[in-house]
Amino acid sequence: MAQDIAFSIKFVDSQLKRDELDSEVHYLIEDLRDLEGMGQVRFNPILETREGAEVRVGTRFVAPSNVMGTILRRLRDRLYHKPLETWFLCQISDLHLQIQTDRADDLIDLMATAQSGLLFSPERDYLAEAETYSRTQGELSPTELDNLALLRQRLGLSAERAELLNARAVGPYKTQADKRRLFDETTAAEFSRLRQMDADQPFAPKDPWPMLQELAENLALPIPDAEAMYQKHWQRYSDETKRKTEQQTAKASEEARLAAETKAKGDRQKQAQQAREHLEQYLALCRQAMASSLYPSEFDQGRLDQARRLLDLSIDEAIALEATVRNELYGSIESAAGVDYSRLRELLHQQAWQEADMETEAVILKALNRDMQPVTVATVQRLPAVDLATIDALWSRYSNKRFGFKAQQQVHRSQQQVQQDDRQQWLAFQQALGWREPPSLFFQGYRPYHDLNFSLEAPMGHLPTWRWCCPNLSDRYRLSLDVMAAVIHHLNECMPLTTAPTPAVDPAAPTVLTGGPTRAV
Repeated sequence: MAQDIAFSIKFVDSQLKRDELDSEVHYLIEDLRDLEGMGQVRFNPILETREGAEVRVGTRFVAPSNVMGTILRRLRDRLYHKPLETWFLCQISDLHLQIQTDRADDLIDLMATAQSGLLFSPERDYLAEAETYSRTQGELSPTELDNLALLRQRLGLSAERAELLNARAVGPYKTQADKRRLFDETTAAEFSRLRQMDADQPFAPKDPWPMLQELAENLALPIPDAEAMYQKHWQRYSDETKRKTEQQTAKASEEARLAAETKAKGDRQKQAQQAREHLEQYLALCRQAMASSLYPSEFDQGRLDQARRLLDLSIDEAIALEATVRNELYGSIESAAGVDYSRLRELLHQQAWQEADMETEAVILKALNRDMQPVTVATVQRLPAVDLATIDALWSRYSNKRFGFKAQQQVHRSQQQVQQDDRQQWLAFQQALGWREPPSLFFQGYRPYHDLNFSLEAPMGHLPTWRWCCPNLSDRYRLSLDVMAAVIHHLNECMPLTTAPTPAVDPAAPTVLTGGPTRAV
């Protein structure tokens, strides 16, 4: 019985215009319709959109398999006559044959295959259907046997031949129960072999599934059923292996872990102790080298470098330790604003009071990022408490508590106790610090900056000056009352005085101002 074949033929030559394509398709259909056995075939167009319009570029049709050779010969003749790039597709059941060519000779092999009958083997079609049924359930059910009987009659096969093909599709085990029993027994035997192998190679990787999957395919046993049986054995084997492995390795693992932890702890303690000893040794050497100066001499620095290498300290560690000792011996230079106070400390250590005062102005302005602009009421509050404490501690340390912000706060508190009027308090404050003289009728009392006393003979709190608050240094060192009040308020917030001090003024310092009032102080 002839089998139907679906044909698709399409012109893909890019040189053909729309009207030429339509004509070629028309003549192709006419040529095919003239063939014997093609008179009742229905030709359907293949449409594509080209240049914004639908164009007929080919045709589809279904024809009996016994006219395939005739069709291919006609297509070959057309290519001999007019070699247009053409795409051919033949669909025979689940088999697809396609070719794209403009050469007639390329169709010769396809014609030979069609004429040999290899594409249309009734036995092949029957066996394929029987194997499909067999793999679905693992056996041929009564309904499937009835379907195969109808297919046998349609294909013209004898009952004996069909029975042989059924046996071939099902294999030596005809029922699913037989196949499942054989597969389960084989799987159990395979896992028994694996357990025996575990004694010699307990950690060797093993996966018997590929071999067992091949067995299931050969038995025509449904793969999901086979995999379920395999997973049952695999789970049992995995659980047994896991328990055995855990029992065998748990104790050894724990002992190894404890031994490793004990050793690591001992090593860490030893290293930590050695590191502490090295640090203490280096710190002691630093204290000796910097006992009388901020920085070691060239000779002492050489000794420190040699010690650093012997003690296995990095350069960064050594620098940090030297800085620690320097801070310990000569005062900390901690900063929250990222300002380096090392030069201020060095100047104070040298008792270079005026240079230290000017450096104080520079570092305060840098902390506020004022770019040498004077501090105002609005900006003074941004001075970090850490930086203020650092500056105060350095001044206090090197002046034996005579100078610094706290000394100035104490002077201010003393004047608060004496003066009732706010203005008089600030005037008395400046006079007590030695920043101005008593005003008179023709003299407001301002002192030029260069006339201030840059020595330990200066009044209490005389330094550091608040030059960083002065808007102009051209003639007088003068401060406005509102800026002074803001500075004292900020100092009290950052470094509050916890005890009531004794008056921090020299006995000779005046506490009551004379003379007329001034506008700027």
